[in-house]
This record gives sequence, structure tokens and C-alpha cells, in this order.
Amino acid sequence: MTTYLVAGGTGVAGRAVVTELLRRGQTVRVLSRRGGSPGGGVEHASGDLVSGVGLAAALEGVDVVIDTTDGKTRSTRDVLTTGAANLLSAAATAGVSRAVLLSIVNVDRGQFAYYRAKTRQEQHYRDATLPTHVVRATQFHEFVPMICAPAARIGLIPAFTHTRFQPIDTSDVARALVDAATQERPSDEPTVVGGPEVLTMREMATAWQAATGTRGRVTNIRMPGNMGAFWRNGWNLVPDNTFGTVTFEQWLATR
Repeated sequence: MTTYLVAGGTGVAGRAVVTELLRRGQTVRVLSRRGGSPGGGVEHASGDLVSGVGLAAALEGVDVVIDTTDGKTRSTRDVLTTGAANLLSAAATAGVSRAVLLSIVNVDRGQFAYYRAKTRQEQHYRDATLPTHVVRATQFHEFVPMICAPAARIGLIPAFTHTRFQPIDTSDVARALVDAATQERPSDEPTVVGGPEVLTMREMATAWQAATGTRGRVTNIRMPGNMGAFWRNGWNLVPDNTFGTVTFEQWLATR
């Protein structure tokens, strides 16, 4: 039986990947800095991607790596760059057959620091000595609520103007990642997956407010900077690559 190591397996996407692997009857090991106790059919291993400490032991007996690590803040961004290089080097040494990376749609077109770090992470995967594959996804359903919730505390629910999203459920992203991980000869071209519908941010903010009963005024705001330009240009959308099956309304109904 194939053993899968999920790097970042305690995060939002990582947990969904673990669930999908278990659903398919696979052996799963989760890599995190603190490790954890075995349970629910999952092994846990501790390892630090940036320092490399613990990676050799964590990768012992592993056949496939699925990397869902994240590093949105300046203090964690090294996980995407140095961490990717260390993980892939240790995986190659351990005899891992292939590795799959979760990334972001059109990430190489973004000029802000987080996207530049994710682009470098992708490059490490392309340069790796073992076979690798990248799965690029649109924003998760959680993304817009994550923006709206803090501002709603002061009665403001932001709706960025001329901005649309194609939100995808993490269960669908996990399905795409595991599908890619089961391919013995992964494609050189990234797999690109998007949600089942394209919505304006106002539509999403209004739906979130109604579903949660949150008080506040949905207010049009122009998002400045490189990220605002990225969204207004529609580079976060892939309408020809709908893969997700769970709509935003359906996701809200489960919360």
C-alpha cells in the first residue's frame, strides 16, 4: 500500500487532503512542526521545513509527498522557499517516488510578496530531481469570509469593486491533489482547478452576511495596490477550468 506524507496536514487544505486519502483507503502520515499523537488512522511526524530537522525520519518509508504548506506572513514565508527546497531534497534522498504541490491560479503573475514566494516554491518543484506536479487552485470558500469577518466587528463588510472570485471547496481541491498524486507519470504542466461559479465580491459578502446574521453595511471599497490590480484583471479566475462541485451557498449552509 502507498504511504502518503501530507506536509501542512494540520491546515485547512491539508486536513481536507488527509480526509480524501483516508476515504480512498490510503496510509497517511501528517508532517507538522509539533507532530502529534496517532489517531483516526493517521500517523504524525514532527519536522521543521526551514531548518530541515526531523525531515529524514518523517520521510522514512514514504512513497508520495503532497505539499499543502502555507506562509502568508513575513515570518513564515521561508516555509515556501527554503522549506520547499529542504523537503524536496530530503524526499529525493529518502527515495520518494513523486511530490505534488498545492499552489494558486496565475500565481506567477502576482507582484506582491506572498505570490512571489509561492512562485519560487513552484520553481523548486520544477527543478526537483524527483518527479513533481503542481495543482493551482482558485481561492477557497473561506477566503472572502476571512476578509469580511474582522471588518464586520466595526459594522463594515467590505465589497471590493470590480472584483470577482471563483471560490472552490477544499474537498474539491483535495480531490484534485490526490488525483494528481496517484499518477505515476505526472504532467509537466500544472493542473488548474476552479470553483463551479464566478461571483462578485459583493454577492459573496451579501450571501455571507445573510447566512451568518452578521450586522453591518456591505460597502463598496476599491482594493489598492498590486493585489487589487490582480483581482480587477481577473487573473484569479479560470472560468474554463471549473472543477469544483460545491457552490459558495452550499458551503455557507454547512457552516
